[in-house]
Amino acid sequence: MRRRRSLHFVPGGNERMIAKALGLPADGLILDLEDAVAPDRKAATRPIVRDWLSKLDFGGRERWVRMNPIFTDLAVADLEETITGRPDGYVVPKPRRASDIREIDAHLDRLERTHSLPNGSTKLVLIATETPEGLLNIGEIAYASARTVAVSWGVEDLSAAMGLPRLRDGRGQYLDIPRYARVMCAIAASAAGVDWLDTVYTDIANLDGLRHECEDAVAMGFSGKISIHPSQIEVINAAFTPSAAELTEARELVAQFDEHARRGLFAFRFKGQMVDAPHLTRARRVIARAGGSWDPPVVGPRVQE
Repeated sequence: MRRRRSLHFVPGGNERMIAKALGLPADGLILDLEDAVAPDRKAATRPIVRDWLSKLDFGGRERWVRMNPIFTDLAVADLEETITGRPDGYVVPKPRRASDIREIDAHLDRLERTHSLPNGSTKLVLIATETPEGLLNIGEIAYASARTVAVSWGVEDLSAAMGLPRLRDGRGQYLDIPRYARVMCAIAASAAGVDWLDTVYTDIANLDGLRHECEDAVAMGFSGKISIHPSQIEVINAAFTPSAAELTEARELVAQFDEHARRGLFAFRFKGQMVDAPHLTRARRVIARAGGSWDPPVVGPRVQE
């Protein structure tokens, strides 16, 4: 299981920013061909991003490319002109329904055959709530492809589409529609058996606000957060990395489950509390967040219609 505590956006074609990003502690970098690239620069930026993927040392970080939406005339060229750089996968913006994801999946099947890449090796991260239709269909979107490893949510485009005058209340807490999008992202990703990643925090000078938002995301089960400024990454990593005490207790609990299972017991007393299978799942998640491995719960098959 790959840790995805922090995925950091890097504008495609910006040589200064990619050079800096390669020294950041992010778990993955997202090379952006969508919002961070002017329309008249997109075609020229694709080969630059492909060369970055092919020639730069990412130091073990995951390498993602944010493509343009599949319903634009830019998306297929984004895939065709960058896949030879062997990215770990593509970040998919603004999906509207499951058929959008299946269309991308079909293009990747074709391109993997063309370039002799292992079938299914190119993964997807879906930003699934950037359109009202996408938010309504987030469950089917999350299930649409076995390539999907994570689902995130976005609210700036959703806000623009719906004409929302503001997203947060006076205390900085999300209002109903963004809160609903965040909750549905967590539920849909969990149902599909993939990671759920929290959206960007745009007040880049407010690291305390970022820290509180990360703590809230951890409580909702998010495994990481997308960053847009280098100063955010250490805050995000710290929040999504279990403390030494949490990790020690999780390992003790897993060991106790193993010991009791050998005696045929699957519920027992641990530190004054009765524990059973859900506690084991939570303990394994803590270990996974610390960089270990875990056995995910069984979920239903993803629908390929």
